[in-house]
Amino acid sequence: MNVLTDDEDTMNCPSGVEAGREIRDALTRAAATVLTSSPDGTVTRTGEDLLRRARSLAGRLVERGLTGATVGLSFRNSAAALEAFIATELAGATRLPVEPSAATAETRAIFDAGGARAVLTDGHHEEVRDDSAGWTSTALGAATLVHHDASPSPGPEWFDRVFVSPDQALVVYPRAVRGGELFGIPTSYANWRAVIEINVGLYRTGGYGPSLAADERYLTVVQLMHATGLVGSFPFLHLGLPQVLLPRFSAAAMAEAIERHRITTLFAVPGMLSRVAAAVDDPGRLASLRRVLYGGAPVEEAELARLHHVFGGTLCQLYGRYEAGWPLTVLTPGDHRRLLDHDAQVAGTCGRPIDAVDLRIVGGEVRTRGPMVSSAFADADGWCRLGDTAELTDAGYLRLTGRLDGMINTGSFHVYPDEVEEVVLAHPAVTAVKVTGVGDPRWGEAVAAYVVATDPTVATTLREWLRDRLAPYKVPSVVHVVDHLPHH
Repeated sequence: MNVLTDDEDTMNCPSGVEAGREIRDALTRAAATVLTSSPDGTVTRTGEDLLRRARSLAGRLVERGLTGATVGLSFRNSAAALEAFIATELAGATRLPVEPSAATAETRAIFDAGGARAVLTDGHHEEVRDDSAGWTSTALGAATLVHHDASPSPGPEWFDRVFVSPDQALVVYPRAVRGGELFGIPTSYANWRAVIEINVGLYRTGGYGPSLAADERYLTVVQLMHATGLVGSFPFLHLGLPQVLLPRFSAAAMAEAIERHRITTLFAVPGMLSRVAAAVDDPGRLASLRRVLYGGAPVEEAELARLHHVFGGTLCQLYGRYEAGWPLTVLTPGDHRRLLDHDAQVAGTCGRPIDAVDLRIVGGEVRTRGPMVSSAFADADGWCRLGDTAELTDAGYLRLTGRLDGMINTGSFHVYPDEVEEVVLAHPAVTAVKVTGVGDPRWGEAVAAYVVATDPTVATTLREWLRDRLAPYKVPSVVHVVDHLPHH
């Protein structure tokens, strides 16, 4: 790890890669362009604004000795969230982002288990209300710095450069905390660069539908830490193209933002698209859309036909995994037309592998290799086992058939039953529990819990008790009180 001041001889640069060089250069090129807007248009940031505030925040991190350290992030979608994400990269740190809907107790458990030495947050947690410019102690555990859209610049702009190993983790995506240990998926600085470059290339070459035009505008509606950041939010920053950041999803707010801001591109999970389709009585309100990327959960053919009626020929399905990259396969708008024409080669598939990815099926399991693969999940030859079972059609389309583990995929959120079971067992009335996935028409799967309890009324109180300890998507949709746990 090396820090090089801006006036040092660049001919004697340390080994490694310059942290954040690509995003710094992109924001510099787009210095005068408004790159981010709030839905109501009251908060805007140019490239120069974003870089100045991110540099200032990065300086606060380096000043505290956090270069190379893990920094927890808890933000709703906003310009401030982008600034915090960029700042950790410029500082050569590792970001540990947490789903903003997670309960404070769960957020702290992730930060503690992940070794976060500091936390950046917009203060949306009820216990965090310090809007001062200084570090403070909060319920999130580590020293916390509150940074939101209305915050003043955290300090003087910082121009030094940090060099890191390309194999250092830039992001650790938390999956579960089990017995105080974090199960997370690291994405290195090199992996991140590859993901951004691949997605920028897909936009430029028409891999996601129409090639880019001058009036493009992205809508960040899924929370930034998820796939939307990888396939849209950050690629659009690198392209110097504007985006609107929706703090949280609602069908009405999403439809209004599309219409008001003439959105051309977005990423959503299928359940979101279904709710927007049900809420919009005039599809003409969505006429500006050119690319509606979606992924994370299966969609029945009948529902796809309904979505196609509302969103037209803009639908583009992506399949990816954090350990292997986003995307791995793409089902293009043209492929969707074949699907709706009942083409057997395309039906039930999630598209064909992109050029940057090697993909094969071994023993029924999907394996991939390429520059996006996390080394922590790769074998000696660079192949990553995804845990998904699948088959390839004769035309090269990937059709998923199941999972080798018990992971529950609910609306693109990955839920690990043993993590939920550990929390449920902490309830004083529960003596045994089994958590499993059940079919759900909107989200693909839902979380269900079977509990053996000393108090049969726990079925009516357990979900509320869990909301203070788990993210909403991990809380079982239904609780069954049983005498004996099921074996399935």
